Amino acid sequence: MAALRHSLSALFEPRSLLVVSSLPLPVVENTPPCLQGRLTQASINEQGISIAAQLSGLRDGQRLDMALVCVAPHRLPEALDAIKKYQARVVLILAADKSSHDPIEDMVYARSWARFNQCLVVGPRAFGMLRPHLGINLSHEPQSVAAGRVALLGQSRSITSAIMDWAEDIRLGFSTIITLGDEAQLDVADVLDFLATDPRTDSVALYLEHTPPSRRFTSALYALAAVKPTVVLKVGGARNPDEAQEAVFNALMRRVGAVRIRYFVQLFSALKVLVYTRKLKGRRIALFSNGDGAAQLALEVLGPDSAVHCPQLSESTQGLLQQALVPGDQSANPVVSYAPLSPERIEQICSTLLDDTQIDGVLVLLAPDPLAPMAAVAAELAKISSRSRKPIITCLLGDADMRPLRHLLDSVGTPAFRTPDTAANAFDILAIHHYNQQLAQQTLPSLPLSRRPDIGPARELVALAQSERRGLTQQEGMLLLAYFNVPLVALLHNEVLPAAQFDIMPMGLRIDTDKKLGPYVVFGAAGHQGWLPESYRAVDLPPLNRYLARQLIERSPIWRKFLSKQLSAAVFTQLQTVIERLSELVCEVPAVRSLSIDPLYATDEGLYFGELTLGLSAQSMLVLPETVGYGHMAIHPYPRHMVQRRQFKDGQRWVLRPVRPEDAEALQAFMRGLSDESRYMRFVSMLRELTPKMLARYTRIDFDRELALVATVRVGGSGRDEIIGFAHYLRNVDGRGAEYALVIGDEWQRRGLGTELMNALIDEAGLQGLTYIDGYVLASNKPMQALMERLGFQNDVDQEDPAMRRVWLDLGETRRSD
Repeated sequence: MAALRHSLSALFEPRSLLVVSSLPLPVVENTPPCLQGRLTQASINEQGISIAAQLSGLRDGQRLDMALVCVAPHRLPEALDAIKKYQARVVLILAADKSSHDPIEDMVYARSWARFNQCLVVGPRAFGMLRPHLGINLSHEPQSVAAGRVALLGQSRSITSAIMDWAEDIRLGFSTIITLGDEAQLDVADVLDFLATDPRTDSVALYLEHTPPSRRFTSALYALAAVKPTVVLKVGGARNPDEAQEAVFNALMRRVGAVRIRYFVQLFSALKVLVYTRKLKGRRIALFSNGDGAAQLALEVLGPDSAVHCPQLSESTQGLLQQALVPGDQSANPVVSYAPLSPERIEQICSTLLDDTQIDGVLVLLAPDPLAPMAAVAAELAKISSRSRKPIITCLLGDADMRPLRHLLDSVGTPAFRTPDTAANAFDILAIHHYNQQLAQQTLPSLPLSRRPDIGPARELVALAQSERRGLTQQEGMLLLAYFNVPLVALLHNEVLPAAQFDIMPMGLRIDTDKKLGPYVVFGAAGHQGWLPESYRAVDLPPLNRYLARQLIERSPIWRKFLSKQLSAAVFTQLQTVIERLSELVCEVPAVRSLSIDPLYATDEGLYFGELTLGLSAQSMLVLPETVGYGHMAIHPYPRHMVQRRQFKDGQRWVLRPVRPEDAEALQAFMRGLSDESRYMRFVSMLRELTPKMLARYTRIDFDRELALVATVRVGGSGRDEIIGFAHYLRNVDGRGAEYALVIGDEWQRRGLGTELMNALIDEAGLQGLTYIDGYVLASNKPMQALMERLGFQNDVDQEDPAMRRVWLDLGETRRSD
């Protein structure tokens, strides 16, 4: 099957290049091998710009891949006009040596030119782009960087230059470096999409000075962080007076599975630890140090708000440690040895800690010791790390003598740091990444389909208030909560709580709307205390399910200090339900811009609130949120509007709906139940079940850019859904189309089910802006080909594999019904 070229390949892997520059550029002076005979340099002077009639390496009628432009801002229109006839796929506009009088005007001009000439524009005022493994340096930097597996995407030319210089000192290599400048057209989300599929990139560092527009950025970052560790350094947190805005951004990073760091010095530590092959599976770590000072410095970093903690070691572990330690050493956590270490002792101590089932990782802190063979100790530690199933992070304090030992440990895949605080912080980052990845897998709300809210009446209630240019009354607000089955009871006219139980700390729930990231939920203490800066750790973005609601509560200071000891299990569950359903309310009724339930009281009987206030947007809801992809939110919720109850001609009822994470077990059972023939026709192999990675990929869907549908029937009176058909599409790397797949259970074929599933897929693909949908079908699979042809698909022979057919549909064409 022919491989598709990514829409940004012309930028990152250009096959032809035109340089229009008034300054000398490294790519001209040191042309990389991949561009030898494919690079043309324009002649530029005060009289004009002269370009050879035939560009090097370009055949007649062939489009130019890239033009690299670096001219004074007042000559930018002249340069773009000169290259117009070559129909460049990408134009990269570097920063020039002269400042622009109006950068905004330059950006608007570049954007308009790009749209008119059907071209992608990077810049103006871009740093440029480097692909070290290809030797490509499309920037002003005289020296390139070492090739590696880390991609750097930034919004600052100066910071990018500093990172490149620093990386050389610590021997960090890059797959890609790019800074986009003014982002006239190409933006951060576009590049993230490319990096997610780039085989040269294993991890990504993202430097942000402003938050990109929410939905595309969120969707692209979610797709990237799901497959490659992603570190985001965003400035403004320490000096931004808007604590809520920072908290909302942090919540977004948690939900997409990325790690947000605040300080420049943390960037390389984060990259170093996140590419480590052993992932942290919990929060419990053990510390070992050859002296107490380093351990105490590490403990200063691992405070009560740290993502990891140091639990007490079991008696059996301490007993085994004492056999390796000498009198006066400390066998508790942290474990401290004051006697000189030997390779044998370090092996015994580390192995004992790693064998403890209550320990998830080990932090080893070693200071120089003239009485110990430190090189041999480090070599033994490298052996231990290479075979360990749990992460080991090391700190070798010092510089001249300890630096080569750190390099040794780095080379075997265990991160080695220079100071105790950076090593401890690295473990914290590893734990945050694990936690955020868990949250990212919970994107979809997991609600029983039978518990539907009354969305129609709720929207009518809000629309009436908007038409009358007023807010909701308290009574209307209570009715709105009732429409969404929010299990709260109002306390009216100073009503006394049942049993007068005032000993549980009053709580507060608030929903507000961020200008870029949409609605967000805050949980904290009642009154003004609930909105103090420390409370903004308990912030999350809808949609929320039960798991996410619980995590929101447990991140709050009020939970740690009071509620964890006061709330009964039943009321705790009720509180999670309240948050979950309020989340659904703001998903389905975007006109609700703010909501406050404060105070919120908990008793043994349940939850009661004293005051409810709601704020509505001034703009009427002219279109339903589900028809515009829930554009008011950063994260696309479960598309409940696509859930449809249908029946076959014989009266058998079935349900068509988008897949949910909890469908994983049923989908696996469906796969196992397929006949060998059906399985081969779908997967072109005898695959008997889905791998865990495939199962997660098919059931955890980002509905902003892809879709997976299941057809289900109810099994007897068990209430369990059995999957009888499955269809999905995943976007192709070109960004324009998607590849579909369809499989129907053997007993349910020839009943029109395939037509129903494919029509639903095609309709949604059009709404998501795809221009085509295609799939590869075995030439022997005549029934599938016949179905697709009835739906209006083209049927082409695959030129690279005659045994396959490419069956595709131009989404602009009119389809025939079955």
